[in-house]
Amino acid sequence: MSRSALIARLQSRIGLDPQSLGTAALDHAIDEACASLGCSDAMGLLIEVERSAESWQRFIDCMVIPETWFFRVPEQFEDLKRFAQARRPMRVLSLPSATGEEAYSIAIALLEAGLSPGAFDVLGIDVGARQVAHARRGRYGLHSFRGNTPAPEWFVRDGNEYLVAPAVKRTVRFQVGNILDANLFGAERFDAIFFRNLLIYLDTASRKLAVQQLIGSLEPAGIIFAGQAEVLSSIDTRLQPANGYGALTFALAAAASEAPTPRPATPRPLPPARPRVRVKAAPAVATPVEDALQRARNAADSGDLDAARGACRDALARDPESADVWFLLGMIETAAGRFESADDALLRATYLNRNHTEALFHRAALADRMGRNHEAAQLRARLKRVGAEVAT
Repeated sequence: MSRSALIARLQSRIGLDPQSLGTAALDHAIDEACASLGCSDAMGLLIEVERSAESWQRFIDCMVIPETWFFRVPEQFEDLKRFAQARRPMRVLSLPSATGEEAYSIAIALLEAGLSPGAFDVLGIDVGARQVAHARRGRYGLHSFRGNTPAPEWFVRDGNEYLVAPAVKRTVRFQVGNILDANLFGAERFDAIFFRNLLIYLDTASRKLAVQQLIGSLEPAGIIFAGQAEVLSSIDTRLQPANGYGALTFALAAAASEAPTPRPATPRPLPPARPRVRVKAAPAVATPVEDALQRARNAADSGDLDAARGACRDALARDPESADVWFLLGMIETAAGRFESADDALLRATYLNRNHTEALFHRAALADRMGRNHEAAQLRARLKRVGAEVAT
């Protein structure tokens, strides 16, 4: 009964959908919190978190599982760079910011786009105090780069870890906060919001409230970057896909069909954007498999999971050994709540490509959700080994 009461408080205070984690993962987090706070059982933990706000926060920290890495979904950061060319200054929100990789990626992308450090501000918010403390330290292992080599102009190597360069770190700030808190943003407004992969953990009412909060904090011509298979327009029709950007980028309906317009020039002089030389390549002809894969992506991005699943099956009928198609099918099945089918598809992706880090990562998350904690631990250990192999 006391465990049920703890889970009920999580649902009412942070909007957690218990089914999104599964019973085994919730029990493991409660046991971890008991050990952390010196409580002998769930009843003792319930009394402690009701008594102390600090203990409640430490309980929350045990519940949060950060799932992030630098430049996750690279095309969204390219969209951010294009959007930034018409916005001076830029205010960007990363929520949930987890351990900070996304917020620092935003800052690096804007610096690469030619913005000076004083021309933008990045705020990272996460419900976990432990995650925010990690982010403020700005110290990461190779696993956070998913096999990519950290750029020396943005990171300083320290043994087997990398420190975020001071020029980047000065542009980012972090705070602990709950998306359901009506006073979370105050009067602050944002030009761009990264809101990726939180909705899958929230119940229906909390999803709607969270999106309402974002809309209230978004500048009229701003954009929101959503996570894979998170169609914000299906939650609130005031948001629609933004014209000229990726399918998972949304804007307020009045501005969604318009290209971003520059603001009036600010008094502060800004350096010109770094010139980039692009070589125009001859148009490539898509193969039938590539065509089916693109149809699957488009259908998934629009929320038509049945059509997306069918397009994946079409692609696999032509090329049953495509790890990318099996991975996408796994993501589609996960979004549909078909976890056994998702696990099978992701397993095939990692069989065909042993270094498919995203497939391994999502297999571990699914194993947690399905109560297979030992398997999840094994997959995360394998993921670390794969990251080391790819980096060498």
